[in-house]
Amino acid sequence: MAARKVALITGSSSTGNIGYGISQALARSGYDIILHGRMNEDDAEHLKLKIQSEFSVTSHYIKADLRQRSEIENLCKQIQVIYPSGIDVLVNNAASMYAGPLKSHPPEKWDEIIQVNLTAPFDLIRLTIGAMKTKGWGRIINISSIFSKGHPNHAAYSVSKGGLEGLTKTAANDAFGTGVTCNSICPAAVKTQMSAYVIQTKAEHDGISYEECEVADLAVFLCSPAADQITGACIPVDAGYWSK
Repeated sequence: MAARKVALITGSSSTGNIGYGISQALARSGYDIILHGRMNEDDAEHLKLKIQSEFSVTSHYIKADLRQRSEIENLCKQIQVIYPSGIDVLVNNAASMYAGPLKSHPPEKWDEIIQVNLTAPFDLIRLTIGAMKTKGWGRIINISSIFSKGHPNHAAYSVSKGGLEGLTKTAANDAFGTGVTCNSICPAAVKTQMSAYVIQTKAEHDGISYEECEVADLAVFLCSPAADQITGACIPVDAGYWSK
């Protein structure tokens, strides 16, 4: 039997966020899962066991502070010990945010947000894309935001997400023709009347939020054969808000 593919989802150590919802969706599709966060391993044990028991896949949790490049590199070294051929799917979901006017935006929060939301995804792509190319298959999914167009009171966050979309297109071009794709998902907490009931019902069944359900299903699709030719795309999940 062929080995299962492996997915790393950053910022997935809470049942109330998009990262954990994506982890569940990929586990349901048969992927081994590497959860990530900043909490201690003992505190995250129940999340790892929940994935394993619900979906009969292998699950790991690795602690790393994405504000530190050394910890990002150590995260990848730990993964290589567990999976010598590397991961197959990278979901850059972890994010930091600050809300406030530009004139009083703390410089230290700018540095942190750019590091977590943009520099960390760059480092993780840099450290994992080579193994994906060697295997001839890989999926990189960056969780961006409609704020990437620029949003008042979110200077660093908006700039980081705009940069993440530039990184998405750059990585897609870098990997073109290798079997590795890179796309970004741009969610917003927006529902449409037509889709609300169906998605809400599924979200309640899976124990996740409405937004998590939408984004998680899209992430699974981007990892499917149907998405083999989709790369460099920034896909909004926002009921048309993007075009306003």
